[in-house]
Amino acid sequence: MNEAKVFADGFQISFAEEKELLGFLHNRSQTSKWMRKPTKELQLVPIEKLRQTKAAIGDTEVLSDTEKNTQLMLKTKEAYYPVRDCAIKTILNRAGISGSGLNRLDKKNYARVINMCLQTAKGVSLIRVADSKISAIHGGDYCDYKILDTEAIFRETILHLEKEFPGFRYIPESGSYDHTTVTAMWELTGQPELVKLYQEALDAHKVSQKIYAPALRLSTSDVAAKSVTLYPMLLCEGNNQTINLGHPIRLQHRGDSDIQKFRIQLQQLYTRYKDAVTNIMELLDIEIKYPVNCFIGIMKELRIGKKIGSRALELYVAQHGEGPATAHQLYYALNEAVFFAACNGIQGTRLLKLEEQITKALTYDWEQYDLFGTVSW
Repeated sequence: MNEAKVFADGFQISFAEEKELLGFLHNRSQTSKWMRKPTKELQLVPIEKLRQTKAAIGDTEVLSDTEKNTQLMLKTKEAYYPVRDCAIKTILNRAGISGSGLNRLDKKNYARVINMCLQTAKGVSLIRVADSKISAIHGGDYCDYKILDTEAIFRETILHLEKEFPGFRYIPESGSYDHTTVTAMWELTGQPELVKLYQEALDAHKVSQKIYAPALRLSTSDVAAKSVTLYPMLLCEGNNQTINLGHPIRLQHRGDSDIQKFRIQLQQLYTRYKDAVTNIMELLDIEIKYPVNCFIGIMKELRIGKKIGSRALELYVAQHGEGPATAHQLYYALNEAVFFAACNGIQGTRLLKLEEQITKALTYDWEQYDLFGTVSW
Protein backbone atom coordinates (compact mmCIF):
# COMPACT_ATOMS: atom_id res chain seq x y z
CA MET A 1 0.00 0.00 0.00
CA ASN A 2 1.44 3.35 -1.04
CA GLU A 3 -0.54 5.40 1.43
CA ALA A 4 -1.96 4.52 4.84
CA LYS A 5 -5.30 6.23 4.21
CA VAL A 6 -7.74 5.62 1.39
CA PHE A 7 -8.53 9.31 0.84
CA ALA A 8 -4.94 10.00 -0.27
CA ASP A 9 -4.40 10.58 -3.98
CA GLY A 10 -1.52 8.08 -3.97
CA PHE A 11 -3.48 5.33 -2.19
CA GLN A 12 -2.93 1.86 -3.62
CA ILE A 13 -3.67 -1.60 -2.26
CA SER A 14 -3.45 -5.22 -3.41
CA PHE A 15 -5.50 -8.17 -2.19
CA ALA A 16 -4.21 -11.60 -1.21
CA GLU A 17 -7.70 -13.10 -1.35
CA GLU A 18 -10.78 -12.57 -3.47
CA LYS A 19 -12.98 -11.93 -0.44
CA GLU A 20 -10.68 -9.06 0.60
CA LEU A 21 -11.13 -7.44 -2.80
CA LEU A 22 -14.92 -7.82 -2.73
CA GLY A 23 -15.11 -6.53 0.83
CA PHE A 24 -13.04 -3.50 -0.08
CA LEU A 25 -15.20 -2.73 -3.13
CA HIS A 26 -18.33 -3.01 -0.98
CA ASN A 27 -16.90 -0.59 1.56
CA ARG A 28 -16.00 1.79 -1.27
CA SER A 29 -19.64 1.88 -2.32
CA GLN A 30 -20.54 3.01 1.18
CA THR A 31 -18.04 5.88 1.22
CA SER A 32 -18.68 7.09 -2.33
CA LYS A 33 -21.53 8.71 -4.19
CA TRP A 34 -22.62 10.13 -7.53
CA MET A 35 -24.31 13.50 -7.93
CA ARG A 36 -25.54 15.57 -10.86
CA LYS A 37 -25.05 19.32 -11.05
CA PRO A 38 -25.50 21.91 -13.81
CA THR A 39 -22.05 22.37 -15.30
CA LYS A 40 -22.35 26.14 -15.28
CA GLU A 41 -22.63 26.06 -11.48
CA LEU A 42 -19.25 24.36 -11.00
CA GLN A 43 -16.14 26.32 -10.15
CA LEU A 44 -12.56 25.44 -9.31
CA VAL A 45 -11.06 27.37 -6.41
CA PRO A 46 -7.43 27.23 -5.22
CA ILE A 47 -7.22 25.97 -1.63
CA GLU A 48 -4.96 28.88 -0.76
CA LYS A 49 -7.70 31.36 -1.67
CA LEU A 50 -10.14 29.65 0.68
CA ARG A 51 -7.53 29.53 3.43
CA GLN A 52 -7.19 33.30 3.13
CA THR A 53 -10.95 33.73 3.61
CA LYS A 54 -10.85 31.29 6.56
CA ALA A 55 -13.73 29.34 5.05
CA ALA A 56 -14.63 26.01 6.66
CA ILE A 57 -13.68 23.63 3.86
CA GLY A 58 -13.36 20.16 5.30
CA ASP A 59 -11.22 17.55 7.02
CA THR A 60 -7.68 18.68 7.80
CA GLU A 61 -5.97 15.47 6.64
CA VAL A 62 -7.90 15.38 3.37
CA LEU A 63 -7.07 19.03 2.70
CA SER A 64 -3.43 18.49 3.54
CA ASP A 65 -3.20 15.68 0.98
CA THR A 66 -4.97 17.84 -1.61
CA GLU A 67 -2.49 20.66 -1.01
CA LYS A 68 0.31 18.22 -1.82
CA ASN A 69 -1.34 17.37 -5.12
CA THR A 70 -3.93 19.39 -7.09
CA GLN A 71 -4.25 22.30 -4.61
CA LEU A 72 -7.79 22.76 -5.91
CA MET A 73 -11.34 22.64 -4.55
CA LEU A 74 -14.57 22.24 -6.51
CA LYS A 75 -17.29 24.66 -5.50
CA THR A 76 -20.96 23.79 -5.98
CA LYS A 77 -23.95 25.73 -4.67
CA GLU A 78 -24.00 23.56 -1.57
CA ALA A 79 -20.38 22.83 -0.64
CA TYR A 80 -16.67 22.77 -1.39
CA TYR A 81 -14.98 19.46 -2.33
CA PRO A 82 -11.24 18.76 -2.56
CA VAL A 83 -10.21 17.67 -6.07
CA ARG A 84 -8.27 14.43 -6.49
CA ASP A 85 -5.53 14.30 -9.14
CA CYS A 86 -7.32 11.60 -11.16
CA ALA A 87 -10.23 14.04 -11.65
CA ILE A 88 -8.24 16.61 -13.59
CA LYS A 89 -8.47 14.85 -16.97
CA THR A 90 -12.27 14.59 -16.79
CA ILE A 91 -12.57 18.21 -15.61
CA LEU A 92 -10.56 19.39 -18.60
CA ASN A 93 -12.67 17.23 -20.91
CA ARG A 94 -15.85 18.65 -19.41
CA ALA A 95 -14.52 22.17 -19.88
CA GLY A 96 -13.48 21.35 -23.44
CA ILE A 97 -9.92 22.53 -22.93
CA SER A 98 -6.47 20.96 -23.20
CA GLY A 99 -2.83 21.86 -23.76
CA SER A 100 0.47 21.85 -21.89
CA GLY A 101 0.25 25.62 -21.46
CA LEU A 102 -2.31 25.16 -18.68
CA ASN A 103 0.28 23.49 -16.48
CA ARG A 104 2.50 26.54 -16.68
CA LEU A 105 -0.13 28.75 -15.07
CA ASP A 106 -0.27 29.41 -11.35
CA LYS A 107 -3.27 27.86 -9.59
CA LYS A 108 -5.26 31.10 -9.55
CA ASN A 109 -5.06 31.59 -13.32
CA TYR A 110 -5.34 27.84 -13.97
CA ALA A 111 -8.68 27.78 -12.13
CA ARG A 112 -9.84 30.99 -13.78
CA VAL A 113 -9.26 29.68 -17.32
CA ILE A 114 -11.02 26.39 -16.63
CA ASN A 115 -13.94 28.17 -14.93
CA MET A 116 -14.42 30.39 -17.98
CA CYS A 117 -14.67 27.26 -20.13
CA LEU A 118 -17.04 25.52 -17.71
CA GLN A 119 -19.35 28.52 -17.97
CA THR A 120 -19.78 27.80 -21.69
CA ALA A 121 -20.46 24.07 -21.25
CA LYS A 122 -24.00 22.85 -21.75
CA GLY A 123 -26.04 20.37 -19.75
CA VAL A 124 -25.31 18.70 -16.44
CA SER A 125 -22.25 17.01 -15.02
CA LEU A 126 -22.12 13.61 -13.35
CA ILE A 127 -19.72 13.93 -10.42
CA ARG A 128 -17.97 11.09 -8.62
CA VAL A 129 -17.24 11.81 -4.96
CA ALA A 130 -15.15 9.31 -2.99
CA ASP A 131 -13.85 9.83 0.56
CA SER A 132 -14.96 13.48 0.44
CA LYS A 133 -12.86 14.13 -2.70
CA ILE A 134 -13.87 14.67 -6.32
CA SER A 135 -12.59 11.72 -8.38
CA ALA A 136 -14.20 12.56 -11.72
CA ILE A 137 -16.59 14.94 -13.49
CA HIS A 138 -18.30 13.28 -16.46
CA GLY A 139 -20.93 14.45 -18.88
CA GLY A 140 -24.27 13.84 -17.17
CA ASP A 141 -26.62 13.42 -20.13
CA TYR A 142 -27.92 10.02 -21.25
CA CYS A 143 -25.55 9.84 -24.20
CA ASP A 144 -22.56 10.65 -21.98
CA TYR A 145 -21.11 8.59 -19.13
CA LYS A 146 -22.97 5.50 -17.89
CA ILE A 147 -22.41 4.27 -14.33
CA LEU A 148 -21.40 0.59 -14.16
CA ASP A 149 -21.07 -0.34 -10.51
CA THR A 150 -17.60 -1.78 -9.87
CA GLU A 151 -18.62 -4.24 -7.15
CA ALA A 152 -21.47 -5.56 -9.30
CA ILE A 153 -19.13 -6.03 -12.28
CA PHE A 154 -16.71 -8.11 -10.21
CA ARG A 155 -19.45 -10.19 -8.59
CA GLU A 156 -21.08 -10.90 -11.98
CA THR A 157 -17.72 -12.04 -13.34
CA ILE A 158 -17.18 -14.42 -10.44
CA LEU A 159 -20.71 -15.84 -10.79
CA HIS A 160 -20.09 -16.48 -14.48
CA LEU A 161 -16.78 -18.19 -13.80
CA GLU A 162 -18.40 -20.38 -11.14
CA LYS A 163 -21.00 -21.51 -13.67
CA GLU A 164 -18.99 -21.79 -16.89
CA PHE A 165 -15.39 -22.34 -15.76
CA PRO A 166 -15.42 -24.89 -12.90
CA GLY A 167 -12.06 -25.18 -11.18
CA PHE A 168 -11.23 -21.49 -11.58
CA ARG A 169 -9.45 -19.71 -8.74
CA TYR A 170 -8.46 -16.16 -7.85
CA ILE A 171 -4.73 -15.52 -8.28
CA PRO A 172 -3.39 -14.21 -4.93
CA GLU A 173 -2.21 -10.57 -4.99
CA SER A 174 -3.49 -10.12 -8.56
CA GLY A 175 -6.27 -7.83 -7.36
CA SER A 176 -5.32 -4.20 -6.91
CA TYR A 177 -7.02 -0.85 -6.49
CA ASP A 178 -6.02 2.74 -6.87
CA HIS A 179 -8.26 5.73 -7.48
CA THR A 180 -7.93 5.25 -11.23
CA THR A 181 -8.38 1.52 -11.85
CA VAL A 182 -9.32 -1.73 -10.13
CA THR A 183 -8.19 -5.08 -11.56
CA ALA A 184 -7.93 -8.79 -10.71
CA MET A 185 -7.02 -12.11 -12.35
CA TRP A 186 -8.39 -15.64 -12.17
CA GLU A 187 -6.71 -18.86 -13.19
CA LEU A 188 -8.92 -21.07 -15.38
CA THR A 189 -7.23 -24.35 -14.47
CA GLY A 190 -10.36 -26.40 -15.16
CA GLN A 191 -10.32 -25.52 -18.87
CA PRO A 192 -7.17 -27.15 -20.32
CA GLU A 193 -8.86 -27.49 -23.72
CA LEU A 194 -8.52 -23.72 -24.16
CA VAL A 195 -4.75 -24.07 -24.52
CA LYS A 196 -4.47 -27.66 -25.80
CA LEU A 197 -4.20 -26.64 -29.45
CA TYR A 198 -1.70 -23.91 -28.61
CA GLN A 199 0.51 -26.26 -26.59
CA GLU A 200 0.45 -28.73 -29.48
CA ALA A 201 1.54 -25.95 -31.83
CA LEU A 202 4.39 -24.99 -29.48
CA ASP A 203 5.55 -28.60 -29.36
CA ALA A 204 5.33 -28.92 -33.16
CA HIS A 205 7.55 -25.84 -33.55
CA LYS A 206 9.98 -27.25 -30.96
CA VAL A 207 9.28 -24.39 -28.53
CA SER A 208 10.16 -25.53 -25.01
CA GLN A 209 7.64 -23.20 -23.34
CA LYS A 210 4.93 -25.01 -21.38
CA ILE A 211 1.58 -23.38 -20.67
CA TYR A 212 0.37 -23.85 -17.12
CA ALA A 213 -3.18 -22.56 -17.51
CA PRO A 214 -5.40 -20.01 -19.24
CA ALA A 215 -6.40 -17.01 -17.14
CA LEU A 216 -8.67 -13.97 -17.20
CA ARG A 217 -7.99 -10.38 -16.19
CA LEU A 218 -10.83 -7.97 -15.38
CA SER A 219 -10.15 -4.24 -15.17
CA THR A 220 -12.47 -1.28 -14.84
CA SER A 221 -12.58 2.35 -13.75
CA ASP A 222 -15.19 4.90 -12.69
CA VAL A 223 -13.01 7.90 -13.54
CA ALA A 224 -12.93 7.35 -17.34
CA ALA A 225 -9.47 5.76 -17.22
CA LYS A 226 -10.74 2.68 -19.08
CA SER A 227 -13.81 0.69 -20.05
CA VAL A 228 -14.86 -2.54 -18.35
CA THR A 229 -12.29 -4.86 -19.94
CA LEU A 230 -11.88 -8.64 -19.96
CA TYR A 231 -8.49 -9.86 -21.17
CA PRO A 232 -7.69 -13.50 -22.02
CA MET A 233 -4.32 -14.34 -20.46
CA LEU A 234 -1.79 -17.19 -20.29
CA LEU A 235 0.11 -18.45 -17.25
CA CYS A 236 3.41 -20.10 -18.16
CA GLU A 237 5.24 -22.85 -16.32
CA GLY A 238 8.79 -22.48 -15.08
CA ASN A 239 9.31 -18.71 -15.10
CA ASN A 240 5.82 -17.75 -13.87
CA GLN A 241 5.47 -15.40 -16.84
CA THR A 242 2.03 -13.97 -17.57
CA ILE A 243 1.17 -13.29 -21.20
CA ASN A 244 -1.66 -10.98 -22.25
CA LEU A 245 -3.24 -12.39 -25.43
CA GLY A 246 -4.94 -9.19 -26.49
CA HIS A 247 -8.39 -9.40 -28.13
CA PRO A 248 -10.17 -7.99 -25.04
CA ILE A 249 -13.90 -7.80 -24.54
CA ARG A 250 -14.82 -4.20 -23.70
CA LEU A 251 -17.95 -2.52 -22.40
CA GLN A 252 -17.81 1.26 -22.65
CA HIS A 253 -19.35 3.47 -19.98
CA ARG A 254 -21.77 4.87 -22.55
CA GLY A 255 -25.41 5.02 -23.64
CA ASP A 256 -27.39 1.89 -22.80
CA SER A 257 -24.53 -0.06 -21.21
CA ASP A 258 -25.70 -1.89 -18.09
CA ILE A 259 -25.11 -5.04 -16.07
CA GLN A 260 -27.30 -7.07 -18.43
CA LYS A 261 -25.09 -6.11 -21.38
CA PHE A 262 -22.08 -7.15 -19.34
CA ARG A 263 -23.67 -10.57 -18.68
CA ILE A 264 -24.07 -11.00 -22.43
CA GLN A 265 -20.44 -10.12 -23.00
CA LEU A 266 -19.33 -12.64 -20.38
CA GLN A 267 -20.95 -15.32 -22.55
CA GLN A 268 -18.39 -14.48 -25.25
CA LEU A 269 -15.39 -15.36 -23.08
CA TYR A 270 -14.86 -18.93 -24.29
CA THR A 271 -15.03 -17.99 -27.97
CA ARG A 272 -12.88 -14.89 -27.52
CA TYR A 273 -10.24 -16.92 -25.73
CA LYS A 274 -10.02 -19.42 -28.59
CA ASP A 275 -9.73 -16.55 -31.09
CA ALA A 276 -6.93 -14.95 -29.07
CA VAL A 277 -5.00 -18.24 -28.87
CA THR A 278 -5.37 -18.72 -32.63
CA ASN A 279 -3.97 -15.24 -33.18
CA ILE A 280 -0.84 -15.75 -31.07
CA MET A 281 -0.24 -19.11 -32.76
CA GLU A 282 0.15 -17.26 -36.07
CA LEU A 283 3.28 -15.58 -34.66
CA LEU A 284 4.99 -18.99 -34.66
CA ASP A 285 5.12 -18.89 -38.47
CA ILE A 286 6.49 -15.33 -38.80
CA GLU A 287 10.26 -15.60 -39.27
CA ILE A 288 12.45 -12.72 -38.09
CA LYS A 289 15.97 -12.47 -39.55
CA TYR A 290 17.17 -9.59 -37.36
CA PRO A 291 15.43 -10.01 -33.98
CA VAL A 292 17.41 -7.32 -32.14
CA ASN A 293 16.51 -4.66 -34.70
CA CYS A 294 12.92 -5.88 -34.83
CA PHE A 295 12.64 -5.79 -31.05
CA ILE A 296 14.00 -2.24 -30.84
CA GLY A 297 11.75 -1.06 -33.67
CA ILE A 298 8.61 -2.43 -32.06
CA MET A 299 9.58 -1.06 -28.65
CA LYS A 300 9.97 2.39 -30.21
CA GLU A 301 6.62 2.03 -31.97
CA LEU A 302 5.02 1.10 -28.63
CA ARG A 303 6.76 4.10 -27.03
CA ILE A 304 8.36 1.95 -24.35
CA GLY A 305 11.55 3.60 -23.14
CA LYS A 306 15.09 2.35 -23.48
CA LYS A 307 15.60 1.94 -19.72
CA ILE A 308 13.03 -0.85 -19.52
CA GLY A 309 13.20 -2.08 -23.10
CA SER A 310 16.97 -2.58 -23.12
CA ARG A 311 16.82 -4.84 -20.08
CA ALA A 312 14.16 -7.01 -21.73
CA LEU A 313 16.30 -7.14 -24.88
CA GLU A 314 19.41 -8.09 -22.90
CA LEU A 315 17.51 -10.97 -21.32
CA TYR A 316 16.29 -12.14 -24.73
CA VAL A 317 19.81 -12.08 -26.23
CA ALA A 318 21.21 -13.92 -23.21
CA GLN A 319 18.60 -16.66 -23.63
CA HIS A 320 18.34 -16.91 -27.42
CA GLY A 321 21.25 -15.06 -28.99
CA GLU A 322 20.97 -12.70 -31.97
CA GLY A 323 20.27 -15.25 -34.68
CA PRO A 324 16.99 -15.68 -36.63
CA ALA A 325 13.89 -16.10 -34.51
CA THR A 326 10.11 -15.90 -34.74
CA ALA A 327 7.66 -13.14 -33.89
CA HIS A 328 6.32 -15.47 -31.21
CA GLN A 329 9.68 -15.49 -29.39
CA LEU A 330 9.87 -11.71 -29.59
CA TYR A 331 6.34 -11.22 -28.29
CA TYR A 332 7.18 -13.24 -25.20
CA ALA A 333 10.36 -11.18 -24.84
CA LEU A 334 8.38 -7.94 -25.12
CA ASN A 335 6.24 -9.06 -22.19
CA GLU A 336 9.33 -9.25 -20.00
CA ALA A 337 9.27 -5.45 -20.05
CA VAL A 338 6.37 -5.64 -17.59
CA PHE A 339 8.57 -7.53 -15.13
CA PHE A 340 11.43 -5.05 -15.44
CA ALA A 341 9.02 -2.13 -15.08
CA ALA A 342 7.78 -3.64 -11.82
CA CYS A 343 11.40 -4.01 -10.67
CA ASN A 344 11.82 -0.27 -11.32
CA GLY A 345 8.93 0.52 -8.99
CA ILE A 346 6.16 0.92 -11.57
CA GLN A 347 2.95 -0.58 -10.27
CA GLY A 348 -0.83 -0.44 -10.31
CA THR A 349 -2.45 1.39 -13.20
CA ARG A 350 0.84 2.28 -14.89
CA LEU A 351 1.92 -1.37 -14.98
CA LEU A 352 -1.46 -2.42 -16.33
CA LYS A 353 -1.23 0.19 -19.09
CA LEU A 354 2.19 -1.09 -20.08
CA GLU A 355 0.90 -4.65 -20.31
CA GLU A 356 -2.01 -3.52 -22.49
CA GLN A 357 0.30 -1.37 -24.63
CA ILE A 358 2.42 -4.41 -25.48
CA THR A 359 -0.63 -6.29 -26.83
CA LYS A 360 -0.77 -3.77 -29.70
CA ALA A 361 2.24 -5.59 -31.15
CA LEU A 362 -0.07 -8.52 -31.92
CA THR A 363 -1.60 -6.43 -34.72
CA TYR A 364 1.70 -5.16 -36.17
CA ASP A 365 3.32 -6.19 -39.43
CA TRP A 366 6.42 -7.68 -37.82
CA GLU A 367 8.32 -7.92 -41.09
CA GLN A 368 8.18 -4.13 -41.37
CA TYR A 369 10.53 -3.92 -38.37
CA ASP A 370 12.81 -6.77 -39.47
CA LEU A 371 15.55 -4.55 -40.87
CA PHE A 372 19.22 -5.14 -41.67
CA GLY A 373 21.82 -2.76 -40.28
CA THR A 374 21.88 -0.75 -37.09
CA VAL A 375 18.66 0.34 -35.42
CA SER A 376 19.12 2.70 -32.48
CA TRP A 377 16.85 3.43 -29.58
